Amino acid sequence: MIKNLLLTIVGVIIIFILIIVGHQKESAKEVDATFVINNEVIDDIVDGLWVEVRLNDEEQKVIVREDNNVLREMICSGGTEDEPTVLGTFNLKNRGLWFYSERFKEGATYWVRFNEQYLFHGIPRDKDWNIIKEEEDKLGKPASHGCIRLGEDNAKWFYENVPDGTTVIIHE
Repeated sequence: MIKNLLLTIVGVIIIFILIIVGHQKESAKEVDATFVINNEVIDDIVDGLWVEVRLNDEEQKVIVREDNNVLREMICSGGTEDEPTVLGTFNLKNRGLWFYSERFKEGATYWVRFNEQYLFHGIPRDKDWNIIKEEEDKLGKPASHGCIRLGEDNAKWFYENVPDGTTVIIHE
């Protein structure tokens, strides 16, 4: 009788353990997530303001996020195959209201530097400071000398709302 009671208790315990283990396998578990773009692990990107630039065959887009919520999406133009935009993770460095390049015989408004001579900026303008219409028509396709071109309203918004030090991730 004691042997049967012990077997019953052991059986109940085994069934109880199997139920608990089965329940644990089915329930969601909290895990740490890692943000990876082009095989590069991006740390601490979910909190705060950051910028993603997608430059691929399907889209050329700048996405400004805060705490992973999209604040603004903007069509852009990155570099061409001959003069590509650098890919990677950068921090915005400084800015200005306009520039003019004698080398390219064009300038633009609302520039924000992300790496050396690479900038976010408005549509190229000629020496008389007129927007170059054929360059404006290229938005959404590779067109720049490596910079990230934005429409005028978007370039101004970016200049006014995305501060120096903000993380920028540029990928294909």
